[in-house]
Amino acid sequence: MRLDHVGVLVDDLPAACAVARDVLGLGEPATQVRVQEFGLTAAFFGLGAGRLELVRFDEPGDRLRDGEGARIDHIAVEVDDLGATAQRLRARGVCFQEPVRTAEVHQPVEMRGRRHLWTVPQTSGGIMWQLTEALPQDG
Repeated sequence: MRLDHVGVLVDDLPAACAVARDVLGLGEPATQVRVQEFGLTAAFFGLGAGRLELVRFDEPGDRLRDGEGARIDHIAVEVDDLGATAQRLRARGVCFQEPVRTAEVHQPVEMRGRRHLWTVPQTSGGIMWQLTEALPQDG
């Protein structure tokens, strides 16, 4: 596993980006994305070997409590074989959920040229881990 990014859930994405850019000195986001299917908007900032993801959900549900402006949401790691990693974790009692809702999933979610799984924190030591693997390139 290799660190990909740390995801911080925010209620005001432009304000959070301004802090990352102007206060932390991270510059402009390297990537900005809108994933309509999951109702999320994110900005990624380069941060050494990994990245910082600032993400805002259209409907944050329980992930961001009333009055909470931001919080660390997940740690994303890249794996070489998502299927094998998921199988190993399931054998140890880890469950997986959708990226936004807590509905359980059994297959990876394909998004932006990658396959992803998010652990249910209660089954993975209280931390939501996002496992990600690049989709094979045609050719």
